Amino acid sequence: MANLVASLALVLLNGVTPEGGLEAEIAALRPKDVSAQEAAVLDNLEERARRALSAIARARNRQEADQARPRLRRQLLQSLGIPHLPWPPDLRPRLVGTLPRAGYRIEKIVYQTLPDMPVPAHLYVPDGLTKPAPAVLFYPGHWWADSKSRRDFQAFCINMARLGFVVLSFDPFGQGERGVSSRDHRRTEALLVGVAQQGIAEYETRCALEYLFSRKDVDSRRVGITGASGGGYNTWITAALDDRIAAAVPVVGTSEFAEQIHVCRPLDWYQASEHCHFVPGLIRYANNHELLAMAAPKPLLIIAAERDQSFPVGGVRAVADYGRALYDSYGTRDRIGLVVDSSEGHGYQRRKREAAYGWFLRWLMDRGDGTPFPEPPTATLEFDAPELRCFPVGQNQQAGPAIIAMVQRLARDLPPDSPNRKPDLESVLGPWPEPRPARPQVKPTRLQRLRIPSESGITLSAFLLRPPGNAQGVVVAVDDRGKEALGSDPVVAEAFERGWAVCGVDPRGIGESATTKSGWVFAVSLLLGENFVGRQAQDLIAGVRALRAEPSLRGKPVGVLARGAFAAF
Repeated sequence: MANLVASLALVLLNGVTPEGGLEAEIAALRPKDVSAQEAAVLDNLEERARRALSAIARARNRQEADQARPRLRRQLLQSLGIPHLPWPPDLRPRLVGTLPRAGYRIEKIVYQTLPDMPVPAHLYVPDGLTKPAPAVLFYPGHWWADSKSRRDFQAFCINMARLGFVVLSFDPFGQGERGVSSRDHRRTEALLVGVAQQGIAEYETRCALEYLFSRKDVDSRRVGITGASGGGYNTWITAALDDRIAAAVPVVGTSEFAEQIHVCRPLDWYQASEHCHFVPGLIRYANNHELLAMAAPKPLLIIAAERDQSFPVGGVRAVADYGRALYDSYGTRDRIGLVVDSSEGHGYQRRKREAAYGWFLRWLMDRGDGTPFPEPPTATLEFDAPELRCFPVGQNQQAGPAIIAMVQRLARDLPPDSPNRKPDLESVLGPWPEPRPARPQVKPTRLQRLRIPSESGITLSAFLLRPPGNAQGVVVAVDDRGKEALGSDPVVAEAFERGWAVCGVDPRGIGESATTKSGWVFAVSLLLGENFVGRQAQDLIAGVRALRAEPSLRGKPVGVLARGAFAAF
């Protein structure tokens, strides 16, 4: 025993494992290839996402869609966190410059959404308006540096203004003149007060709409919305929630969610640098089909790309097929369309823009039949041209400080906990699964490797270290660095010296079950309304249950030891 304690002390002092020490013994139990264990963790999460989506009761006709819409909107608003954000907004808009152009002008506008969070925007206004005109809100997707001034986006806004539309485009938080910072575009601290990133995006979209509706040159009955990628997804969300939207054109932002989850898995969902799709609990009640049902029967054109890594066209066609059948039940089949661009991929390129022009002309101006309208030659500026800036050159204004201040205000205003209220863990951790019978094969040896069943498809890797004679109890231990690191833990040494057995466990995401796809795990867990830490806690509980079922440990006290920020939480 003294040798073991001395070995552990040497590790702590010198950071090395002596030859033959406990850490080396435990490490020797680990198989060389643990890739199957990571795959099992990811497979389990993906399968649960598929099951959640397949369990959604889908509206199949007008009556069912109309009945479901209020409930779905309440759920979506709650998931986004919109009720927590201030309304009406104190926009304080101001004109900071005007660019005259042939047939239109660009008004450079700055307004605020949250206090001290200025938003730079371009308003394209046709010349010679004699009465309120139809308008379109353009929401840029995740194009970080160019954002509202991306040349493809300029081209759309310019040609819509030439056709007689007022068009507003602004920089989302963390983009363009408000960054550039993907960190500002994934303020995960807002989740702690119930606000998702897409909730901030939707809130700012509503603020932009408020500005449009306040203008005397805009006909509030004829306002549409469009955007590409994340902007296409935002178009879906806004069209689903806001009846003031008269027509919508989501571009390369449509997906069947199970398919999107699958194709984004090997990509680690782009390291979770864009959180717009990660709406907490969304896939418990809505697929893209439900967003469509909430928007029905307003005119809706889905534009996709034949080759699109994150939005496979098969899923897009499935959503469109569902939409056609639903719109048939409204008697409005002409109000839904699908255009698939086979020439270019992800983006808002010319063919996609031409399809959007024709759709908005048909439904906001009653011109044409909704088919693509050809784009004339169009001159655009470099995205960073000084004359396009709303803020002074070199003076981007980050959104992060204002978002953090908002989170702090919301946190201060949280109601105090009632001493008689039981904590609602399911609302935080997600639905708790049925436990599997845990019956690992335990041998009467000093040190052995265990495989402990947890959730369906998940088997935990563990070791069991037995003291001489009958154990006084058992310590179930976990370490951020993996169970092997417990071989140098002083508490493990002391527990063993006092006659306790020690079981080191690798919950999912740690040690042998560690994953290189933490961004994807984060995303899918949020979509399921789960906390991955809760799943890890379940794994530890499975370990406790397994040891309590072991005859030599039955009835003995059980302690839990955790090392590291993640394990301890």
